[in-house]
Amino acid sequence: MLTTAALLSSCSDDGKALSDSFVIEGQLPLPDGYVAGICVHTDTAYSVSLGDDTIRNGHFRIEGKLDKPYQGTLMTNNLALVEKNQWPNDSIHWTYTDVFVSNGQLLFTGADEQSFRLTGTQVQTDYNEWLDMGGDSQGDPWAFINTHPSSVISTWLACQLTERAYRLTAEQVDQLEQTVKGSPVDTARFALLQQKLEAARATVKNAPLVDLQLIDVKGDTCQLVNILPQNGKLVLIDFWASWCGICLYSMPDIARLAAQYADRFCVVAVSIDTKEEAWRKAMEQHPEPWPQYMTTAQGYQGLFDKYQVGNGVPYYLLVSADGHVLCSPASPEELAEILENEKQ
Repeated sequence: MLTTAALLSSCSDDGKALSDSFVIEGQLPLPDGYVAGICVHTDTAYSVSLGDDTIRNGHFRIEGKLDKPYQGTLMTNNLALVEKNQWPNDSIHWTYTDVFVSNGQLLFTGADEQSFRLTGTQVQTDYNEWLDMGGDSQGDPWAFINTHPSSVISTWLACQLTERAYRLTAEQVDQLEQTVKGSPVDTARFALLQQKLEAARATVKNAPLVDLQLIDVKGDTCQLVNILPQNGKLVLIDFWASWCGICLYSMPDIARLAAQYADRFCVVAVSIDTKEEAWRKAMEQHPEPWPQYMTTAQGYQGLFDKYQVGNGVPYYLLVSADGHVLCSPASPEELAEILENEKQ
C-alpha cells in the first residue's frame, strides 16, 4: 500500500477539501466470484497493487491511501472461479480499464466491458477526457495541455514529453513551462516537472551534445563529446544494451544505412550495460563495423539525470558535424527518412 504524504494545500482545484484516502465502489454486470483489482505505475516500480476485492451481487469495494495521483489499470478476472470449478484455460476472462486514481470517492460502472469507466474525481474526469481524445496512442498531448493548464493530467503529460532528450525544441520547453500551472492535488509531480524542464532546456533539438562519461574497448575512460568522428559527417549515436532484443534486431538495419549513406553518415555505439563482461560478449556475438563504447556508472546515471532516458533503449541521437544534436530518431525507419530527405 502506498503511504500518505502531506499536501501543500488543503483544497482541491474546485475548492473542496482534499481527501487523504480513496474509496472505489464498483457495480458491474459480472457473476459472483469475479475479482476486481487495481494496480498503478509509480516512479520506482512499473506496477504496484492498491488492493482487490471479490465481486458479490455485482459489487466490490477497494480503499486505501495515496501520496499523489497515479495512472494505472483496474482489472477484473475469473481466475478463482476457473480454479474452483476446474474449467478449461480458455474459460479465463480478464477486463482492463485505464484509470488515474487519486484520493476521493470513485465509482466504477458500465453495462459491459467496453463501457467500463471510473468516475468521481476531477483527476479521473480529466483522464477520461484524455482517453476520449485518443489517449497515449492517438491523443495530442499539446492540445490537452493547452486547454487544461491546471490539470494533474497536463502535468503528467508534460513530464512524459520531457523524457528522452533532444525530442523537443526550445520553444516547446518554454511552452510547457509557461502553460502548465500545476494542481494542489499533485504538488509533488509539479515539482518534478520543474526539474525535468530544467534538464530538458539543455537537451533541446539543435543544442550541443551533452557529455557522458564512457570507457572504450581498451578499458580507458573517455568522454562522449570527444569520441565523435571529426570527418564532416552526420553521426548516429546508437545507445544499446546486451539484454535489449530490439537493439540487436535493429543493428543490421543501422548497418545497411551506414553503408548506403557512407559518404555523409557514420555510427558510434554506446552500450548502457552495467557489466563489462556482458558488453564484450554481446560485441563478439554481434560485431558491427563502428566504434564501440560503454557508459561508466557516472555516464549511466547521466542517462537519468541529463538525458531523462533511464535504461530505455534503443535510443538514437543524430548529431551534426559541428556537434549539435539534430534530433532523436525513434527507429531505423525514421532515421532512413531523415537521411533520404537530407540527400534531396
